Amino acid sequence: MRIGRSTSLPYALVCTAVGLLLGWVPALFHGPIPQKFDAVYMRGDVAVWAFYSARLLIGLSIGITCLPRRWYLRGPLCGFLALLPVSLIALANPGCGARCTFWNLLSAVVLGGAVAGVAFLLTGRHHALETRPG
Repeated sequence: MRIGRSTSLPYALVCTAVGLLLGWVPALFHGPIPQKFDAVYMRGDVAVWAFYSARLLIGLSIGITCLPRRWYLRGPLCGFLALLPVSLIALANPGCGARCTFWNLLSAVVLGGAVAGVAFLLTGRHHALETRPG
């Protein structure tokens, strides 16, 4: 199997694997802090895992969708949509607010673009339903 623009790697599998790998990168810089949620009587550890699981699902959502058709639009959009619900919870938390929401959504958009871009480089396809590369 040759990695490149004409490979037969399954697009959805590539997106999921790359998403699971890259989904941990934002946590290396600064992840959600459980104490910010504990302070408002929420289970902070559960809230933090909601952020992690949403971020790890970005690759899968890119891999199983085909609209918009081009990877450079679909990747960031899927990233944004995957993290939007938990980011709204961060927005409601006085310890987080708009600053946390902005950074979480920005990291999701960048992560989605990176996942879709790497998948395009590895498979040569814009989405899973595309039969020919490019």
